[in-house]
Amino acid sequence: MSMTVGVREFREALADYIDQTEPVTVTRHGQAVALFIPVRRDKAAERAAYVDAVQKANTLLTQMGMTEDMAVSEFNALRRASYEQEQ
Repeated sequence: MSMTVGVREFREALADYIDQTEPVTVTRHGQAVALFIPVRRDKAAERAAYVDAVQKANTLLTQMGMTEDMAVSEFNALRRASYEQEQ
């Protein structure tokens, strides 16, 4: 079920609407001007994806015989070289 609010009320209570799960129709002078649909993020899934990415990165570093510090140092050197080429 969607709720309908005026633009002023929506603006004043935006933080509250963001935390809701139902869509909000925003009106100006009685006419619908926007539809706000809050998006729920699955924080557990996001965290699991980050953990998976870290594990894959660590596996690649191990396979390449590198440490995190070595990878960061190489990245910084490449970034500096790229910046210097642009100048």
